[in-house]
Amino acid sequence: MSTYKNNHLQFVLDTHNINREEEKDLLDKYKTKRDKVKDALCEEYGSDIVKIINSGSYSKFTAINTKFDLDLCVHFKREKFKTLKEMHDSVYEFLKKEYKKTDDDLVKVRKQKVSVGLKFNVDGDDVLFDVTPGRKLASDSNSDENDIKLYLNIEDDPTSKKTNIHKQLEKIRGRTNERETIKLIKVWKFNHDHDLKSFLVELLTMEAFDQAEDVPRGLWARLKMSLEFIRDNIKTISLKDPGNSNNNVADSLTSERKDELHEEIEEMLEKIEKDEKKIEYYFPANPKYPKEEEKKSSSNSQYERKSEATTKLPPTSYA
Repeated sequence: MSTYKNNHLQFVLDTHNINREEEKDLLDKYKTKRDKVKDALCEEYGSDIVKIINSGSYSKFTAINTKFDLDLCVHFKREKFKTLKEMHDSVYEFLKKEYKKTDDDLVKVRKQKVSVGLKFNVDGDDVLFDVTPGRKLASDSNSDENDIKLYLNIEDDPTSKKTNIHKQLEKIRGRTNERETIKLIKVWKFNHDHDLKSFLVELLTMEAFDQAEDVPRGLWARLKMSLEFIRDNIKTISLKDPGNSNNNVADSLTSERKDELHEEIEEMLEKIEKDEKKIEYYFPANPKYPKEEEKKSSSNSQYERKSEATTKLPPTSYA
């Protein structure tokens, strides 16, 4: 039986819930700043913007309250900029020079690989999110506005890549069990300083569910299944980006890092198998919230186990 592990993992999810009442104030600060930046971009670029998409873990429902993002992806018309570098520089300069004049909370603007990073300090709280500019592939503004090209701001070797944020968001839509597992792996990633991209974690987890003959019931069983899949396949797997089939997301890890990840997961699973209380070390609850709440989580977990006996899991494979 995995009652203890299921109860603990439910407690972990509860204490990392982004929508907790205690997190509402900070989340509202993020939303307010994001919306203000969005409005400023629309005012600055007007009809040259096709649309702005809310992206990031919050939009995917995979956010945890210790590390989350409410990012923006700006879709520009093809003819707006002559080059992708010009597009990237324009957004950076606008936010750093013009927007900063209107927002005293903005303390840092920096160029990143494909985005412009913003850092605010709002009443003592740090609020960080990214703005990613992209240009439509086709010149016809009525064509598919979801396919865009991004500028890759790589020193000595600037280039570009195609992506589709809409397809990335659609890939995870409706996958409740996968999202719970992704959140738990992100808790492990965040607390043990693992340099894994969240997008990689998402794709690996969904692939684990898709390839399973039978998806097990219970938080621990599904988490263990996903971790075993990553352990057994990380060295050889190819993971196509839903937004660009030419992009193998698994290549974000070097061969050496894949070997390390394989060993780290193997060691973790072995230790939890020998001593189930080790799960508290690898998947800790958010220490901001009192241990007494675990009783409520345990009660919720017991209710869920009863419901699982008669409730069919949602489909885990999507075209």
